[in-house]
Amino acid sequence: MANIFALLTVLLLAASGYLAYKNKEMYEAEISDRQTAESNLRRSQARLADEKDQRDTTIAERKGLEEDIAGLREEEEAQQKQNSSIEGQIEAKRGETEANEAKLNAVREQTAALGDLRDLAPKVNRLQVRLEEGRVEKASKESTVANLRSEINATESTIDGYKEINEAVTSKRSYFGSTSITAIYPQWGFVTLGAGNTSGVVAGSSLNVVRGGETVAKLRVRSVEAGRASADIDPESVSEDVTLMVGDRVVPADGGAAN
Repeated sequence: MANIFALLTVLLLAASGYLAYKNKEMYEAEISDRQTAESNLRRSQARLADEKDQRDTTIAERKGLEEDIAGLREEEEAQQKQNSSIEGQIEAKRGETEANEAKLNAVREQTAALGDLRDLAPKVNRLQVRLEEGRVEKASKESTVANLRSEINATESTIDGYKEINEAVTSKRSYFGSTSITAIYPQWGFVTLGAGNTSGVVAGSSLNVVRGGETVAKLRVRSVEAGRASADIDPESVSEDVTLMVGDRVVPADGGAAN
């Protein structure tokens, strides 16, 4: 009987030790999971703050573009009004010139039967001088109109360019040609690029890493500055046999925009 109690005691102690060991493992695992969750939470909070900053920056950029476009439209309307005024002056000068030519023809008809134009010659000369002055002034006005039309076309082209940029920023679409990776931070899952918003990199847009004519990874722009940007790596887009390298070529995922 004593042996049986001793054996039961040993078994109970063994079971207690095993449960204590398992409880310790579960406790350590819970601590590890909690630390991981807290780390992920901090990263998510930091990323959320970055996204809010990017949103504010995008809103400010869009507002600035809308103000620029409104200013250009006002300039265009002013130039169109000025152009209309000059065209009216040209039409008036054209009518005056035609009237002078009609007067000159009338004088010529009246003096044709007289035979001696010596008395009328000074008057005719003065009329011809006035006619020539009107022609010169007409040519000058027409040249001014042509210049204004050229300026209007340039203004419209600038407005169209701002509209394209505003559309790209609003739709989160980068419009640069290409750039390259300048640094890689695999432990944080992002890279830095050698181009920024002055080159057409738009926050929140999708990019492709191209090597040998093929896309080897996909990126999403996290934040942009004047001459550089950072982008998160899409881990599902990178094959196990692919390692991103500094100098890899990066292009907009949708082909970019002409600029």
